[in-house]
Amino acid sequence: MTWEGVRHVSRPGAVRGAFGTDLFATLLVMPVSLFPMINDLRLDGAPETLGLMTTSVAVGGLLAGVLSGTVVRRQRLGRIQSAAAAVWCLALIGYGLSPALAPMLLCLALAGAADTVSVITRGAIVQLVTPDSRRGRVSAAEHVIGAAGPDLGNARAGLVAQLVGAPASLVGGGVLALVGIGWIAVRNRHLRDFRRSDERWTDRGEP
Repeated sequence: MTWEGVRHVSRPGAVRGAFGTDLFATLLVMPVSLFPMINDLRLDGAPETLGLMTTSVAVGGLLAGVLSGTVVRRQRLGRIQSAAAAVWCLALIGYGLSPALAPMLLCLALAGAADTVSVITRGAIVQLVTPDSRRGRVSAAEHVIGAAGPDLGNARAGLVAQLVGAPASLVGGGVLALVGIGWIAVRNRHLRDFRRSDERWTDRGEP
């Protein structure tokens, strides 16, 4: 069943664009595995500051979640997701370049908020666009992709950091992710032009 959902997601359309955007962001610019390295490098490895990093992401996500109803009522969900994914990348690039704790925490809170917006809009697009007969299978594929993407992204970040250092791993991944997200935004007009109230836009190709 899940494999059938993955096959459906891979077809041209808004859903493929939404998942592709999410995968670029999670595979190329996940920061969690780099927190201890950056904490040691910039903040002398204090356990208190390491805890604040994780907390800042959660606080930003929580604040964005409180306002989630406003987000999903907007029409241009595809553009909102692309913008949120880009903000996630830019915020984490800023985190990787920040020399002090305060700007680090601010960037992480912004990243957490952007991630929440991106996930909410992706989920809304999937539910609105996917036909009823395939929604369960596509939701299963969404769960698998959503769970595996961050873990693989953290593994990639750690491996690259061993070669070039944690800041370069995060900043380089963020730049590459921005390129990928921009490419999808330009090329996938189903995602770019998707309107919540427009029933023509389905995951079946051209309207």
